[in-house]
Amino acid sequence: MYSTLLIVLCLQSGVPLDDPAMPDRLEMNDGTVLIGQILQFEDDRYIIEVDGIGKVEVAGGNVISVTISSTETLVTDAGENLSGSMQLSEETWVVKNPLGERSIPRDRVLSINPTPVLPPTSTQKATITLNAAQTTGNTRTASAVMNLDYTFRYLTHRFVSKLDWTYGEDDDEITKRSTGAEVKYDFFPQDDWYLYTSFSARNDAFADLALRTTAGIGAGIQILDTDSIEWSEESGISALNEDFEVAEDATTSTLRIAGRAEWTLKKEIFEAYHDHTLYMSLDDPDKILFQGRLGVRTRIIGGLSLNAQMNLRHNSQPPADVEENDLELLLGLAYTTIF
Repeated sequence: MYSTLLIVLCLQSGVPLDDPAMPDRLEMNDGTVLIGQILQFEDDRYIIEVDGIGKVEVAGGNVISVTISSTETLVTDAGENLSGSMQLSEETWVVKNPLGERSIPRDRVLSINPTPVLPPTSTQKATITLNAAQTTGNTRTASAVMNLDYTFRYLTHRFVSKLDWTYGEDDDEITKRSTGAEVKYDFFPQDDWYLYTSFSARNDAFADLALRTTAGIGAGIQILDTDSIEWSEESGISALNEDFEVAEDATTSTLRIAGRAEWTLKKEIFEAYHDHTLYMSLDDPDKILFQGRLGVRTRIIGGLSLNAQMNLRHNSQPPADVEENDLELLLGLAYTTIF
């Protein structure tokens, strides 16, 4: 009996059990009125879904009033996100929700239901640095040092490569010539640590080195990885092979310790960077190879920067008549591109 009475009361009231939401309304300055569902307002264009027609785009400057009955999200130029039903009239948006009512001038509204901004799935950074000097007159010297760095990051993968080239001559006699390269692949099972495999090669005619190669594996920790600071440290085992011009060739297994850091202050204006790699022989811990860089870059214009850099290479047991340390103090130009 009670169920029958409830049905009768509902029928007599004339109010449907499921009251559909009122459609949205958009009116243009030429008198045209579109009825449907307003999906989005972005880049000064409205997108409205009209039954029987489909999606219609309308320039924001042609719209004089809007009514949105459903709960949507409005974004202001102050970075506010306001949710609720909303209405535009007389150059003012009014947003209503259970917390109250808010009025916003039309020119301060950036978007309604903006397209979500997704983080990039990959980033690439390449930097080329060239330092050169030449003198004429009583002495005639020329020297050049080039560094090329490239990093590619895609989700859990990172590829890092480095190339350096050094050349010098004095009165047309070559006094310095060396080339080095390194490639490394990192895999990130977690955001804060990774596994790596690496390979490097170097030759230096004036250090009696025909070719030195290393190949190894290991693990690393990503200590910091933000928009302004990137810092990682790693260690592992590497096989090292050295072919000399005069000295006896050598092969050994080594402990490899390496790290790299980049710090950006006032993004793309000032950057400090450092990397280092150390190899310690497992057969003879007194045999150590080390190479590192420390430098700063200050942007001049676009991707072009002034570069100041120090390079150090150390061999604790060099061939006869070869110095243990090679130190370079450099000043030149760098060009960086991020894509």
